[in-house]
Amino acid sequence: MPLPSLRNSTNPFLAFRTMLDDFFNEPLLPDKLLSGKTWPRVDITEEKERFIIKADLPGMKKEDISISLESDTLTISGERKNVLKKEDSNSCYSERICGAFSRTFTLPDNVSKDTIDAQYRDGVLELSLTKIGEPKKKVTSIEIK
Repeated sequence: MPLPSLRNSTNPFLAFRTMLDDFFNEPLLPDKLLSGKTWPRVDITEEKERFIIKADLPGMKKEDISISLESDTLTISGERKNVLKKEDSNSCYSERICGAFSRTFTLPDNVSKDTIDAQYRDGVLELSLTKIGEPKKKVTSIEIK
C-alpha cells in the first residue's frame, strides 16, 4: 500500500522520503538513465579460447547496426528509428529508446583483430573475439617523489 503523500509535511525527513519514493516509483525514462554510453546494454564473458560480447538490440534490423575496428578499439553503433508516428493519436507514452547509439570497447592485446565473428539473432548481437595467447603484462615502476 503506497504511503500517503507527505509533500507538504514540515518534517524534512518525511519530505525527503517522499521525494525518494516519487523518484523510484516513476517509470524509468530513456533520457533519465540511458544515455548513448549505456545503450545498448551488453554482457561480456570470457571463455578459455575467446571473449563474447552480447548486446541487446531488440527490434532492430541487422542493416541498421554497424561494427567497426580501429586499432584496438571496437565500436558498435547504429540507429533505431522512432516507431511512433506523430499522426498516431492513440500513442501517448513511450519508454522505448530510439535514435543513434554507439558503444566503444578497448580490446586486450591477446585478441585476434582478424577473426572477430558477429551474428545477430532474436534482437541480440553476439561478437566472438578469439584469443591469441596470453595477454602481455607490462609492469612499470613509478618513482615516489
